[in-house]
Amino acid sequence: MRKLVYWTAIFLIATTASAQSTKPTSTAKPAAKTAPSAAPAAAPSEEPLPTTEQLQAYFKRVFGYDQNLTFQVARVEPARMPHMADATVVVTTPEGRQITHWYVSSDQKWIITGESFAYGTDPYAQNRELLDSRSFGPTKGPKDAKFTIVEFADLECPACRQAEPVMEKLQQDFPNVKFVFQSFPLEMMHPWALSAAKYLDCIQRSNNEQAWTFLQAVYTHQPEIEQGVRVPAGGIDENAITERMNRYVTMAGADSAKIAACVGNPETAARIQKSFELGTTLRVTGTPTLFVNGRMVQTINQQQYEPLKNLVQFEIEQAK
Repeated sequence: MRKLVYWTAIFLIATTASAQSTKPTSTAKPAAKTAPSAAPAAAPSEEPLPTTEQLQAYFKRVFGYDQNLTFQVARVEPARMPHMADATVVVTTPEGRQITHWYVSSDQKWIITGESFAYGTDPYAQNRELLDSRSFGPTKGPKDAKFTIVEFADLECPACRQAEPVMEKLQQDFPNVKFVFQSFPLEMMHPWALSAAKYLDCIQRSNNEQAWTFLQAVYTHQPEIEQGVRVPAGGIDENAITERMNRYVTMAGADSAKIAACVGNPETAARIQKSFELGTTLRVTGTPTLFVNGRMVQTINQQQYEPLKNLVQFEIEQAK
């Protein structure tokens, strides 16, 4: 999905025009494709947070003239920076949807859109600690590896399917690295991603190798699944999803009855929620997103494989 550079420019024009009496200046930049990753969320603040209703009213006031642009506030919480609130917002354009962060000052007079990054001699340490203690998806490579790459992905996400050959090549080029697949189903965009994540989790708890076979089968047949589960009136056919998932469970060699019982267990839904919360704590806003020994990487494609490989090698040297 293309970055919202155009919509950022529209934001700058709109906010300047709507506040000419005070002549504020506003700057914004697209999120970096490979950037210092964010530290976990800040501790709760006593400063009042803007409400969802206030933020929705703001977006309507500034962008209401454009029927092709809509905003949905997903979450509001204290930002990592002092005296700021962090609003996670889903922006919908004719090109699709993208999750963005909007930062509101504690006096609720200023708003900034963009990304913030942790700072320090080792800005990725907190991310590493968090991932080491809380990631639990299917793994490849040595279990006791000193260096870990965690991928947050969504089995319905076309970009994740396209990135899979890149991940396989990384695994071949770095056999001493542990790779972890962490589910991050974006339900608002991908309605059957949550079901697929549950099946993957249940298979992985039974057999790690079968989980990777299931994952590959879903990616391979992703376009077919998409066509087969959609209904003309909109939405998806849950029975068709179940039938498709059971088909790939069997292809993976797992016990379909055992996996079906596990998928229906509330514990499985809770595990996927924990995985999603881990991603949101790390400020994952889209899939696929990698954490290379704690460092966030958001550009994963075959055209830019060499820069990604160089970054991994650089981080391995830094870890030494």
